[in-house]
Amino acid sequence: MFDLLPSRSGRVIACGHRGHSINGHENTRPSLRQAAELGASLCEIDLRMTRDGRLVVFHDDILDSASTGTGLISQMDYCDIARLQTRNRNGPLIEGQPIEPFEDILAYCHDLGLALIVEIKDKFEGLGYLENVVRLLKKTAMFERVLVSSFDYVVLRDIKHLAPGIRTMGINYHRLVEPAAAARSAAMDVMNTDYPQFAPDIAESLHAAGVSVSHYVPPPAHFVLRRSYGLDYRDLLQSYMRAGLIDMLVCDDVTWIVDFIKNCGLEPTRMEFAR
Repeated sequence: MFDLLPSRSGRVIACGHRGHSINGHENTRPSLRQAAELGASLCEIDLRMTRDGRLVVFHDDILDSASTGTGLISQMDYCDIARLQTRNRNGPLIEGQPIEPFEDILAYCHDLGLALIVEIKDKFEGLGYLENVVRLLKKTAMFERVLVSSFDYVVLRDIKHLAPGIRTMGINYHRLVEPAAAARSAAMDVMNTDYPQFAPDIAESLHAAGVSVSHYVPPPAHFVLRRSYGLDYRDLLQSYMRAGLIDMLVCDDVTWIVDFIKNCGLEPTRMEFAR
């Protein structure tokens, strides 16, 4: 298993959000391959289930914004979705890719030597969904290379009970009163706080409880524009990094986060897995 607290040794995990997705590809082989080539050791992907029970790697509940199709994934069989191609949700043309089954992306990342954050997006009843996730992680030998993430902390609690040893990440948009207590409630291994809610006391509380700290930041253009108005979060973020408050930095642009980590005087974590 990979180290979730690399801040103890001056290292940081560089995580590609939906792969290296800044160029329009997301949740596809090109985005994952590019992320690995650019220095990410971990990538986040999103999970949806079709009407006939196939888990596919796609962010939205509908196909309209980022594919050549339309409609709810949960109301379509996989054979219909398999005919579609991805497209750039932000406009410029990209070479469309298939919307792939979860197990195929897992096998691809195994061969790349890439670890994954698997975000469960759907709402569901019972444990069948989670049992399917665990089965495919074990089938593809990715169980020890994956963090299962969700905004739903009940999901994280339940998959821990179902599969002891699995590691999980809670996603948080808020300034929590007791971050460590929230993490303990779901037995999570990592908590992610999105910009701009991140604060040092959140990280300090989590580290004191042995919980890894992840921080998602928007693409660099977001900060460039605000810097032109006199607001420079990058300097503040750099101070957080140098203080060892962050274990994982997540962004759509892998080139930017790898360079940023190095400019902080830190090293991106390299994970070595047997292939």
